[in-house]
Amino acid sequence: MKKANKFEAGSANAGKSLSRRTILKGSAAAATTALATPYLMGSPVLASGHHEILHWSWLAASDGEIWGQMIDDFNDAHKDKGVQIRLELVNFEQYDTKVLAATATGRAPDFGWGIAGTRAQMVRDGVIVPLDDLSGEVGLDIGDFSELSISAARYPKYGNGMYMVPLDLMSLQPEINLDHVAEAGLDVNSAPATGEELIEWGKAMTKMDGDTVTRSGILMTGSGVQPTVTWGIVAEQMGFQRASADLTTAAVNPEAGIAAMEWVLALFDEHKVSTRDITDRYKAFGTGNGSIFWTGPWTLNGYVGQGLNFKTSLFPKIGSELKTYFEMGGLELYKQQDEGRYKATLEAVKWLSDNSFLWTTVGRGASPRKSILERPDYKTAGHDWSVRGAFVEGMEFATIPEIPVMAGPEFTIYSGGNFLARKLEGVWAGSKTPEEAMAQITERWQEGLDEG
Repeated sequence: MKKANKFEAGSANAGKSLSRRTILKGSAAAATTALATPYLMGSPVLASGHHEILHWSWLAASDGEIWGQMIDDFNDAHKDKGVQIRLELVNFEQYDTKVLAATATGRAPDFGWGIAGTRAQMVRDGVIVPLDDLSGEVGLDIGDFSELSISAARYPKYGNGMYMVPLDLMSLQPEINLDHVAEAGLDVNSAPATGEELIEWGKAMTKMDGDTVTRSGILMTGSGVQPTVTWGIVAEQMGFQRASADLTTAAVNPEAGIAAMEWVLALFDEHKVSTRDITDRYKAFGTGNGSIFWTGPWTLNGYVGQGLNFKTSLFPKIGSELKTYFEMGGLELYKQQDEGRYKATLEAVKWLSDNSFLWTTVGRGASPRKSILERPDYKTAGHDWSVRGAFVEGMEFATIPEIPVMAGPEFTIYSGGNFLARKLEGVWAGSKTPEEAMAQITERWQEGLDEG
């Protein structure tokens, strides 16, 4: 998460209003019954007596569909080997609560999805299982993972163990409606690379009815995720840091954070390339009500399936240093009464990682596995490189991660309802000055860092 987020599960279907973590049709029932799994001597089993591995997931919409294919592929490959994965969908907003409750009763799922940097409390409390020794037992090739992904799976303040098998590396990059580009007479091969060029493109593609923006050249919302994550990226490009490198000082260079708030406000009030009236950003882009939309690769499968005419480009350099949001999704193991289950579970997770080519060419994100990235067909398989290439190439400057402390969810810039988004809402609405918001954010973040 996470943004966490955080995470919304990202439907790009034009006629639907789905957040990135909205559950697929029928998953509400799964969430309700997720804690009612039949157990035999503390372990879920198949009627045949084969070993069943229980997996909880909050993935939904187009990325959830591809993940379902991944699980089906595992089960097909292991149908004669005595092991199967049972997938249950759990609402993202309830996910952590349900995991904690299930762990407390000794009935936790064997493994589930996590967002790197957001699990400090679960790591501290022993809810998530460390994987350093287990990975060697099952032959998981840690050396095949990028250093970035393995580093992101660790928590330095809590023993620095590895608590996640990385599955995908994600960043926020602009998706651009090509019909709007052609209509405005812009060069599709010269996407905005600077803040100035971005505003020029936004103005060229914006449509107005009097003083009212009817099509946003730069898609924004009046509250929630989009202005929050935009502020976070621009602020870091301008030199702001949510926390110092040693995680002791909050809101380093607050003047840059204030300047970034003013930059976002200018999109609405000065440049008039965005409107506060949009509430569903995914639907707005899918229906042509936005021209440039920075989002993550979880949207690709939906928009491609919809037939939307778009491409992706690299995030523009708005401040002094090119940066964008980084998020890593991965699989984590949960504490079991029967610790003998861990090895079989990690063997299943290893298979999913080893066979994650589909997931990282169609599902979402860049692969953390060197062997997959080096495959000659990595750029030609799955979705066209014009729509997914920026999400792979842009990982080079995706350097705005989660803050791996207990209060980490309050630091995430990718969220529509956490502390940060709530504090910034008043700025976007004009009821609070950027200086007031920064003072409030700094105070709470410092308390969070002091808590450890």
